[in-house]
Order: sequence, then C-alpha cells, then structure tokens
Amino acid sequence: MSAGALLIDPFGQAFAKPHQRSDQLVEYDALGLAELIKMKQISRTELVEIIIRRIDAMNPSLNFMTGKAFDRARERAGSSAFAGDSRFAGVPILMKDLISIKGLPLTQGSKLFADYYPDKSVQYVDALEASGLNIIGQTNVPEMASFIMTSNALFGTTHNPWDMDYSVFSSSGGSACAVAAGVVPMAHGTDGAGSNRLPASATGTFGMKASRYRQLSGETDGSNDIAKTNQMISRTVRDSAAALDATEDKSGAHYKSIGFITSPSVRRLKIGFVTSRDDDLLPVEPEVRHAQIRTAQLLEDMGHHVEEIAWPVDDHAMAENYLKFTASKTAPLVDLIRRKFGDKDLLELGLLTPLLASSLQSYSKYTAADIAQGMANLNGLVSVFDAAFDRVDVMLTSVSPVVCPRLNEHSYNDLWDEEIENFILARLKFTSPTNFGGVPAMSVPLGMSASGLPIGSHLIAARGNDQMLYELAYELEEASPWKNVWAPNSLHYSMK
Repeated sequence: MSAGALLIDPFGQAFAKPHQRSDQLVEYDALGLAELIKMKQISRTELVEIIIRRIDAMNPSLNFMTGKAFDRARERAGSSAFAGDSRFAGVPILMKDLISIKGLPLTQGSKLFADYYPDKSVQYVDALEASGLNIIGQTNVPEMASFIMTSNALFGTTHNPWDMDYSVFSSSGGSACAVAAGVVPMAHGTDGAGSNRLPASATGTFGMKASRYRQLSGETDGSNDIAKTNQMISRTVRDSAAALDATEDKSGAHYKSIGFITSPSVRRLKIGFVTSRDDDLLPVEPEVRHAQIRTAQLLEDMGHHVEEIAWPVDDHAMAENYLKFTASKTAPLVDLIRRKFGDKDLLELGLLTPLLASSLQSYSKYTAADIAQGMANLNGLVSVFDAAFDRVDVMLTSVSPVVCPRLNEHSYNDLWDEEIENFILARLKFTSPTNFGGVPAMSVPLGMSASGLPIGSHLIAARGNDQMLYELAYELEEASPWKNVWAPNSLHYSMK
C-alpha cells in the first residue's frame, strides 16, 4: 500500500491511511478486508502479520486461544491456495477448538485429547477454506463443551472484554471474545444448546444458529448432528450471511438454497414476544427483561406487529430430557476411557476436570430406556415449534434469563451436584430447545446492563426460515449499528 493511499471503508467512506495501519483496520469486517486484498491495498501476508500482532497483544490478558496456526497461515497466504475470485480472499479466521481440521490439534479443552490431531478436515472446514478464509488459530472452549463458562484445566479461563471479572458464557466463548476484542472480525463457533448465541450475547457480537441440515456437515462421518450446527460469531450481519452461503448445503436435500442474503426485507412480520411464567426454571431478571422490552418497542417502531405469547416449552421437562441426551452423547467418551484405562475412578485419573468427571458419573444413573424416552421427547420439539410458528413469524426472548456470570460463581474444579446442574440448565432454557426443534435462531446485540455488560436479544424463526432472520438482522443492524460499540478491553482502544 503506497504512502498516502486511501483506505475504502466497506460501509462507504474513504479516509487517509493511518500511521498504524492495524489500528484503522480494526474497524473493518471480513468482507471489507477481503475487498482491500482484492484492490491490492494490502496483501494476504501483511494481513496475517497484523492479526498475529493483535493475538500477541490481546491473548495474554483475555486468554481466548488454544492453538496457534501462524506458520500454516503464513504459508497459505504466500501460496496459490486462495483463488483470486474467492469471497474472503485470504482473510484470517479463528476456529473453535471443537471441530476437525487436518493438521491442527483437536483438544476440546481437555488433557485427555491434548495430543490428538485429526487426519482430515470436515466438509464445513473445507468449504470455509474454499471461500478464501485462512485459518490462523483455534479458540478456547470449556472441556468438551461441558460447562456454561469458557474455562478448562488445559488452557485456563477466557475473560470478557467488557469486564475481565465476568465470563463470556460458552462454549464458543474464545471465538466471541476474540471478535469482541477486535482481533478478528469473525470467528467460528458451534451451537449445540446455545453455544454461539450465549457468548454473542455476553460480548455484544452477532451470533447465529442455522436451521438443522442447512449447512454442510461439521462431523467427521459426514452426518448432521441432531443438535449442533456450525456458524460464525461476527461484528456484522453480512459477514455471517456470507459465511453461511459459503458453507450452505446447496444440494436441496432438505431446504432450497438461500444463497448470500445481503439486505433487509420490506415484509412486516408478526413477532411473538415471550413472557415469563411463574413456574419458570429461572425467571428472567428485570434488567434482561427490560432489554427485551426495548427490543420489542424497536421492532414495533420499525413497523412489525408485536404481541405477547407464552413460551411453548416446559422448562423442567426440557432440563431433564437434556440431561438424558447428554448422557447419550457422553457414553462413548466413558467407553473410550474404560478401554484405555480400565475401571479406574474417573476423578482419580486426573485427565478430566472434576466437574466433567463427576458429571459423567452422575449420568450413569440413566438407563437405555430413560435415554430413549428423553430423545423421543426432544424430537417432539420439532412439532412444538412448528405449531408455535403457525401463529407468529418470529419469536423474541432473552438469550439467557440473566446476564453473563462472574468468573468466580462456579469452576471446573467444582463437583457436579444439583446446584450446578440447575445453574447450567437454567441459563440454556431459551436456547437449547431451539437446537432440538431444528429452528434457526440468533442473538442480536441490542441491550446493555447498568454495569456495562451486553445483553443480546434472541430471535427465532420456523425451520428453514434462516433468510427471514438475516433480513430482520440487517434491519436491526441499520436501526442500531452495534459494530461501532466496542468493549473497553478491545483493540479499538488499546492500540490507539
């Protein structure tokens, strides 16, 4: 980039090149950075080095990384790996340490898998790389996604850029933290019970969960998980929409392709604003409730019809069924440990955190019949949400009933008991049912607590209506441009 050159802002403005180029580039989203590469205002290699400097500057305090793929990213940036017309043109990205990438460790935040390296990438990762994204590292998770806070014994605790004493929720917490801190404009996450939306809510970023079967497989066997989807946490809606297009299953086997959604719709929607019940597992705290009331008012001001509706899911039954589902998912892990280490007590092994080890012991109480009944009940949520969307186009709830927790509220060193079980499950009450209902849902950063912690608004649509949510997200982003709102512990401030 020549001295005195102009940088073209992806949102339409031009400004003089700053003395510290990386300072100004913090304001760019991934598509904006890709445009700079295509215009030859910056090279892929230069951008990789900028992101590495950002990681080195911010990770020591925030602790969002598990693995560095710097040399891999440098090599790919200097090679012909990225087609000239690829959408993202070599923009670096961070991947959650919970997906198989050939040649990179897949620790899942656990000492048990500290030395495991997959021999191939999953379809979803191949599609991301084909779109021009350059993997530069991996982000922190709770051990095997088993805790509500992003913390583990292998890599430690991820801090919230808005307040270092608070959690970023989980399990895509490392990715959300990196985006909120300005290290990368978007990062990969998975969502099996709210794992993209909860961290997005906690960090003031945009988090989407697509419809089940909407995207290419993120599993090593090429299947689609019953609950888990893959998608980005980002600062802008368009980055998320572009990544969804890049990883969408275009076969038409389940849904007609929606492609790259780029703008709002003129259609006005009927939105059901979910109100609390007296028998809720965890009532929505007033501060969070008020944030959703403000979102409901904003939607009405935009011309949408908003009416109060009841949450169609029984919280207590959902919690019990979710535990049975978790028992089914963790049974292969227990079998693996038994084959490798015999019948030694899981806690005494020392390879799992006390929280995970004791939870595995707790799940052993469920019989095969219990698990089968739980899964049948969870599968029934498809028809529950289908019926609910006969009345409304979109539901509005809080992402979590409460703001993100303090880091000292619970720890992976705790033993699993009824208190911590309820602590986790109550915070999933609005997110986890949507995973089993197969519906798309998103956390939109529209609220803020009195203490300065972000509060997301949770918007849900019927199965396959991902386009409706993206169009609504664009409209909300225009009405309340959150990309200009930065965390105190972010590069927006710390590198200026």
